[in-house]
Amino acid sequence: MTNSPSRDNNIKLSGSEHLEQADYLSIDREQLYFVLHPTILPLRGRVLLAGPFASERPHRYIPWVGWARHLANNGFEVMRFDYRGVGESTGRFEDFGFQSWSDDISHCANWLHSRSPAVPLIIHGLGMGALLGDRLFAQGVGDILLAWLPPKSAREMLYEQLKLKLSNNYSLPSSEHKTRDQYIACLESGATLEVEGHNWTPGLWAEAAEFVFGISEPTTSTGCERPRCVAELDALTAHSFGGVGPNPLRKPGGGQPMRLVNPDLSASFNATSVWLEETLAKAEVS
Repeated sequence: MTNSPSRDNNIKLSGSEHLEQADYLSIDREQLYFVLHPTILPLRGRVLLAGPFASERPHRYIPWVGWARHLANNGFEVMRFDYRGVGESTGRFEDFGFQSWSDDISHCANWLHSRSPAVPLIIHGLGMGALLGDRLFAQGVGDILLAWLPPKSAREMLYEQLKLKLSNNYSLPSSEHKTRDQYIACLESGATLEVEGHNWTPGLWAEAAEFVFGISEPTTSTGCERPRCVAELDALTAHSFGGVGPNPLRKPGGGQPMRLVNPDLSASFNATSVWLEETLAKAEVS
């Protein structure tokens, strides 16, 4: 395990000359899995992608990778990673929480920034990643903050995540049928709760109370503006990245949804990358 991309882990992209580099970063005796998406174009900036909560990761993975590749094809070097205890990173989920995952983002941001400190660093968070990225941005890290579908707070996010447990339980006659508030009462009484294969601890629920979205300021103490944007996504992109609203591709009158696995999200991708390019251009002029 090293702190730099290993050439042995390079993955050739079909129809492209550049390489995606997969490796690990060491942090507190654990290993953070990451993938670096280089660009063969003149470098506009570096983007750190902070992904969503653990149980959302499998559902958002394909469009998240697609977004990283879109950015790389438009002049941005991109880093995406798995939080400790999640995905390909090491550690047990129940041993970590929001502060640990905030530290993971900070660790990745420092590594990405160190590659060339003069290049703008963009922190882009999705869901929980937007919540944690906002906290890091408030600490002065990064030149631009971009948020997709940020929850108002970690508590609200966990409350919404409990819908998954409720829906699974009601589809299985043998499962217990409790309300979300009853499950929360279990956590607050000291019990551990399994949700989508992840063990939620009382500590995770307690720590969530400290994390709210919207604490970062757009300016530094010297008055320099640091752009901060909560992007509006079209219906298809919002559904693909957050399960928000009905599937826009479902045929009227029922029937099977179309192209659910990898829908065309180019409209939102193009709009967001154009916003990044224009924002960076304004910063260069000022």
